[in-house]
Order: sequence, then C-alpha cells, then structure tokens
Amino acid sequence: MPLIPRKRTTLEFLDLPPEVCTQEELEESLADLRTVNRYLGDTRALLKHLSGKVQGQRHISVLDVATGSADLPVAIVEWARGQGLGVSVTGVDVNSRTIDIARRYASGYPEIKLMVADALHLPFRDHSFDVVLCSKSLHHMKEPEAVTAMKEMLRVARRGFIVMDLRRSWIAYFLIYLLTRIFTRNRMTRYDGPLSVLKAFTAGELRECAAKAGATSVHVRREPFWLLVVSGESP
Repeated sequence: MPLIPRKRTTLEFLDLPPEVCTQEELEESLADLRTVNRYLGDTRALLKHLSGKVQGQRHISVLDVATGSADLPVAIVEWARGQGLGVSVTGVDVNSRTIDIARRYASGYPEIKLMVADALHLPFRDHSFDVVLCSKSLHHMKEPEAVTAMKEMLRVARRGFIVMDLRRSWIAYFLIYLLTRIFTRNRMTRYDGPLSVLKAFTAGELRECAAKAGATSVHVRREPFWLLVVSGESP
C-alpha cells in the first residue's frame, strides 16, 4: 500500500442531485460537519489565519465560498465582535437547500448575508471583499476546477484567500472512517467523510493549484487532524 492514497474522483452524496438525500439527512450531515469544525480544529485554524491576514483593519469583509450551514461565518462574526471589529460576511453555496438551512442557523447574525452562487462563477465585482474563504470544499473538484475556483477567489478578493481542506492520507482515512461509525448514523456523513479524505489534495498539489491560479506569496500550513490551510495573496 502506498504511503499516500491515489486521488479519487468518485462523487459524494453532496455532489449528487438534491433528491438523492432527504432534507433531514442533509440537515443531520451539516450538523455533523459543524461538530467536526468545532472539535477538530477547523474553526480555530480559520480564525488564526484570518486574524493574521486582516491585522490592523477596523472593518473586514469576508466571502465564504461553499458555506454549508454558515457555522464558519457565525464564528467569524462572534470573533470580530469580541475584537471590537466591524465585520460583514457573505456566504454562498450552490445548493439552495443548504442556503435555506444556513439562513436558519445564522438568523441571529445581521452581519451575515447568504445567497446561492457557484464557486466557479462568483457573482461579485473584482476586489469586493477583503478576504475570501473556502473550507473543505475544494476536494469536491478536479484540479482544473480547483484552479478556476481559486482564480475566482483571487478576482473578488482585495487581500487574498484562505483555503482549508483535508490532507490526503491513509491514517486520516481510517480515523475518519472509524469516527463516522462511532459518532453518527447519518449515511451521508458515513459515506462522504472517508471519501473526502481520498478525494483531497496533498500540500504540494494545493500549492501548485494556487500558483496556477495566479496567487502570490502562497503559504501552505499543516494544522492538527490532517488539515491543510493554503493562504494566497491577490496579485
């Protein structure tokens, strides 16, 4: 068995037509993802890298691409409130049902705006946001699509992007497989979770995608629990 698994391109439940899963299954799966973000370090890693990118600003604007149930925008707003920063966050997702769930989850946060949009064709003018975020979504794309998505992020960002995703690894695969069998009965989470690891990029592959997209000062950081954070600045 090779140390790094071959990159898979199999579709996950989240990549399939909406009617394949029920509304209840989708809501449960997004709740599972919120738990992962909270307890496996994704939220902490995001705020660490975001704070470094917007240091010195009194107001920040953030775009969250493929926002899911908007738990990361909520975390950003709560962090900004604690820092005394003005903040506006726009979250987009290609799935209208997901955006409906996100609107309910983020209903108490007027700083957050949510809308349906495709990561490959962002409906915003150039340099509309300080920072563009994309978390655990790039692995749903093949390399050409990932490069296009990063180009779009750079186009609408004034400072650059922060992309977070899993790192392809057999150890991560087996651990995620085990965790999804212990802590959830949701078939979407049980199938998509382990497969996401096998579809993920390596650090070198993500760096290459960012370079092809035209990002400058590309940095790839490894965070706990096989998380990669790629930071790229706009040209």
